[in-house]
Amino acid sequence: MGCFFHFREIMATFGTMIIIADSGSTKCTWLLHDGEKTTSVRTRGINAIQHTPEQIRETLSAVPECGPVEAVYIYSAGCSPAFPAANEKLRRELEARFHAPEISVQSDLLGAARALFGREEGIACILGTGANSCHCRGGEVLHNVSALGYILGDEGSGAVLGRNLVNGIFKEHIPLREEFLQATGLSYEEIVRRVYNEPFANRFLASFAPFILAHIDTPEVREMVLRSFRDFAERNLSRYPKGLPVSFVGGIAAHFEAPLREALRTAGYEVHDIIESPAEGLLKYHHGK
Repeated sequence: MGCFFHFREIMATFGTMIIIADSGSTKCTWLLHDGEKTTSVRTRGINAIQHTPEQIRETLSAVPECGPVEAVYIYSAGCSPAFPAANEKLRRELEARFHAPEISVQSDLLGAARALFGREEGIACILGTGANSCHCRGGEVLHNVSALGYILGDEGSGAVLGRNLVNGIFKEHIPLREEFLQATGLSYEEIVRRVYNEPFANRFLASFAPFILAHIDTPEVREMVLRSFRDFAERNLSRYPKGLPVSFVGGIAAHFEAPLREALRTAGYEVHDIIESPAEGLLKYHHGK
């Protein structure tokens, strides 16, 4: 696997290229594979539902020029058979940017399933800015409990953890108000304005995850995190067949691995693999075709 490079420094002299991208709402990893080496770059994330064509175009412009592109496989937040217009919006922008004869636009959930289990059977889960899960087999999703987003669902996600932190602090259940305001440089009024009056409140709330992790030994914070992960199990995993391996992908899963395993063990689940990014697993999956 190639090293990470600043994309302004990548040479634009590759051969025929296959591009594999994994995008959450916050960040996107692009793998540029020319048959011999793979180069990884990172850009801001793409959410096909939330982002306008102009915003998608701006993100795609940060991917380096890489010569003829044979195929683009993107697994992106906001892409789903339930949202064909969002899928087509992203597909159009990818076609305009890369001019590849083959462009595949799939959900980040399918990407997680293929990265975690390949063509085997299991329960694939995402815990990042958002949260999602599915029962998968043969490289396809068999059943998906609706995620519903951070307002109606997304239990265990960075956005929900951030929301619960803010709620706990300002409702005086988590005794870290001064520490939080000092660490973030925000005021109560600014937080409310950012959540209710500005776009991408999910990203904003998820940005508090490092503060949560830094204070995970505070009993009230620890219980909040464990409760959110137990909620994820109760509201999502309980709907799938029992006895299958459960694995996770995403920054929240990776950085909160110990409390995640503890919470799910309490709920009756043993967690198998936890990886931060599905990118390398997706490269293996597509090379296995």
